[in-house]
Amino acid sequence: MNNMKKILIAVIAITSLSVNAFAGSFGFGVAGHLVNISASGTETPGGLNTGVENSVTSASAGNMVGFGTYFAEYNFGGEERFTLGVEVIPGSADVSNKTLSRTDTASGDSNDTAGTKSANAKLDGHTTYYAEFVITNGVYAKVGMAQVDLITNDTSTSGGTDSIYGNQQLDAWTYGIGQKGTYGNGSGFYKIEAYMTDYDSVTLTGTGASTTGTSTNSSLTADLDVVGGTVKVGYKF
Repeated sequence: MNNMKKILIAVIAITSLSVNAFAGSFGFGVAGHLVNISASGTETPGGLNTGVENSVTSASAGNMVGFGTYFAEYNFGGEERFTLGVEVIPGSADVSNKTLSRTDTASGDSNDTAGTKSANAKLDGHTTYYAEFVITNGVYAKVGMAQVDLITNDTSTSGGTDSIYGNQQLDAWTYGIGQKGTYGNGSGFYKIEAYMTDYDSVTLTGTGASTTGTSTNSSLTADLDVVGGTVKVGYKF
């Protein structure tokens, strides 16, 4: 992902230098999104090697959610065929529309005694840096790089010392295609866009479990993807 970031930054910089001599315009606006968040993952619980505690658990979750964003961008050239911008999602969104849980029986391990473990997660502080290129008649292709904080919400009724997962910052690539146009005297503009965002795989190791004996911390791996659509309106000058 770091190498891909460098490539994207270099392409944007070179393109900017090649078109900065031409007239352009600044734009800003707001957008409404409707997306489907899907996640799947596996967890390997820590604990003694009893054949139960170290079994792998798989699960999937999803959520259809609507939210608003705000954005700012610069359109290059007299025909404004190339655009660079940044879009921010204020607030957060749950990854799943339900809380997943499991109930463990006593295993003789003080790290993971009988109890119910519940988990959910949310995405927070989502920022996307994007580039758009008009193909023809207002139809444009989009590519962007996004960053977001994955906030885990773990709870447990266990009397032992269960592993707790921390938070993680994720990087992602986003791809889209849309239609843009103007209204009024040309200062107002709109965009209708469909897109997908592919996030880095999540790998987390729980903290809090004892290191005595043959106990181990739980581990979690997961994949996160988003497919959605947006309508944007803005003003440029």
